[in-house]
Amino acid sequence: MKEENDSQLQSILQKFEQKLAKSRDAKDRQQSADDAFYLEFKRVRTAVIRPAMEDSANQLKAKGHSVEVAEVGDERSKRDAKITLRVAIGGVPSSAYIPENTALVSFCHTGHATVSIQASTPSQHKSEFAGSRGNYALAEITTDLVEKKILEVLEEVFSPGLKRG
Repeated sequence: MKEENDSQLQSILQKFEQKLAKSRDAKDRQQSADDAFYLEFKRVRTAVIRPAMEDSANQLKAKGHSVEVAEVGDERSKRDAKITLRVAIGGVPSSAYIPENTALVSFCHTGHATVSIQASTPSQHKSEFAGSRGNYALAEITTDLVEKKILEVLEEVFSPGLKRG
């Protein structure tokens, strides 16, 4: 190859390698930020969310309701971490496959920099009460917030005809 052409090729390859290195650095920084958020979510889930859910669960169990607090998540990819409070309303005929008597409240980390709160109430109220209850920064997830979100859902379940003002 001519010296001039060889020089041009070297220049092209050098620019490409610099762009590639920048891209790798940006990806590594993003991965580090994602990992840090995931670890902080797990800490908040363990220290804040779970204890608040368990307090509510104990009170509900004492009144004859079946309650479960469950955690799921993909440790390998650090995505889709979630903790859910599942309440099967006592005194209502139930089915393992039909959730007419089941309410769910979930706090989810799905790979973004926020925690999403999702809820679902018995199917007769589904169109009115299912779906997102908001997205919050980790710093906003307090025991008080968790308790309030659980209470909002429980009020909808146990007092479906009443509207909050």
